[in-house]
Amino acid sequence: MERLLEKDVVLKVVAILLAVFLWVQATAEVNPVERFTFDGVGVVPESVPEGLVVMGNPRPAKVNIAVRCRMRVGEKLTSSDFAAVVSLEGGHAGTYDYPVEVSAPEGVELVDISPTTVSVTLEEVGTAEVPVTVELGGTCPEGYAAGEVSVVPAVVTARGPVTAVSRVVRAVAHYDLSSATGDVSQVLTVIPVDAGGSRVPEVSLVPPEVTMSLPVLALPPPESLDIDPTLVGSPAEGYAVLRVRCVPDRASVRPRPGEVVAVDRLHTEPVDISGRTADVTATVKVAVPPEAVSVTPEEVEVTVQIGPARALSGVPVAVRNVAQGLEAEVKPETVSLVITGPRNLLDRLGAGDVAAWVDASGRGSGTYSALVEVDLPPWSGDRLEVFICNPPEVTLILGP
Repeated sequence: MERLLEKDVVLKVVAILLAVFLWVQATAEVNPVERFTFDGVGVVPESVPEGLVVMGNPRPAKVNIAVRCRMRVGEKLTSSDFAAVVSLEGGHAGTYDYPVEVSAPEGVELVDISPTTVSVTLEEVGTAEVPVTVELGGTCPEGYAAGEVSVVPAVVTARGPVTAVSRVVRAVAHYDLSSATGDVSQVLTVIPVDAGGSRVPEVSLVPPEVTMSLPVLALPPPESLDIDPTLVGSPAEGYAVLRVRCVPDRASVRPRPGEVVAVDRLHTEPVDISGRTADVTATVKVAVPPEAVSVTPEEVEVTVQIGPARALSGVPVAVRNVAQGLEAEVKPETVSLVITGPRNLLDRLGAGDVAAWVDASGRGSGTYSALVEVDLPPWSGDRLEVFICNPPEVTLILGP
C-alpha cells in the first residue's frame, strides 16, 4: 500500500512539472522576448559640482537605446518611459565627455546605448550687480500722462556662467500704460539683457522681481492751434514757393499739468525744398512744444507748390493822384516783388517793365498806410501775376 502511495505522488509531481513546462513553452510562443529600439531619449545632467554651471545642453542632447523584454511589455513602452542621465560629479570647468546612464522599467533589459558618452561644458559661476530699468509700452488713455518711474530695488544681482554674466548690462521690466488712469504700484518680473537689448537666457536675477511706482497725472483740457509748416532751403534759381498747404491745418495740443502752452501756432519737422523745381509733398511730424505732453494728430501732410518765378528787388514806389499843393513821400521807398507765370514771359521781364505805386486820391496832409499796387507790362496779356509784394503796404506822408 505504501509503495502505491509513493508511486502516485511521484506521478502527480511529474504531471505538474510537465504542465508547467508546457505552459512556459506556450507563453513563450504567444509572448516572446524581443528587441525594441527607442530614439530620442533626452539626456539630463545631474550632480553638478558646487560653483559650476552647465552651459547649454549635452552634445548630443538625446541618445538612442535598445532593450529586450516581452513583446506585450515592449509594445506599450515609449521613449518617455526611460530616463537618461549624465552624472557630472567630480567634473571640472571646460568641455569633457561623460558616460550616459539609462534607467529602464522593471522587467526590461537594457541592451545598448548610442552614443555611450555625451559632451558637457561646465563653466564657473559668476555674479554682477546690474541696474534695473522699466520700459513703458503703449500710451496712457486720453487725458492722462505718466510721470517718472521709480523702482525698488534699483539694482539686482545677475548670476550664471561667467561669460554670460559679463554680457548682461541691465535688468529690464516691461509695463503697458494702455489702461493706466491713476498712480501705479506694480510687482514686475525682470529679465537680464545685453547691450543690444536681447535676453541672456543662461543668467538668472536675484531678486527676480522688483516693485515699480509710477505716478499717472490727469492732464488739462487740450487747445487747438494752427499748424505752420517749416520749410528749409530754397527752390532752384528762377523758381519760388507759390503756396504751402497743410492737411489738417490745425492740431489739438495737450498741456502738461500746471502749465500753459506758450506758442500761438505749431511747427512741423522741416520739409527740404532745396533746389526743387516741382511741387513737394511730405508727411511730417508736428513738433510738440516743451510745455505740452502730446499733439493730435502727430503727423500731417504738407504740400509745397513750387513754380517758375522772377524776383525783383529795389523796385521804387511812386505816388499817384497827389492833390495840388501837396508833396508826397513814402517809407520805405522801394519794395521787393516775386512775379509768377510762364517761363518764357518771366525770362523777358525786367525791372523797368513793372511799376509799383500807391494812390493818394482824396487824401489831404497827413500820414497814411497805403496798399502798394503793381502794374505789369501789357505784353504779358494777364499771364503774369504778382505773387509777393514785400512789404504789401508802405507809409504815405502828404504835406505842403
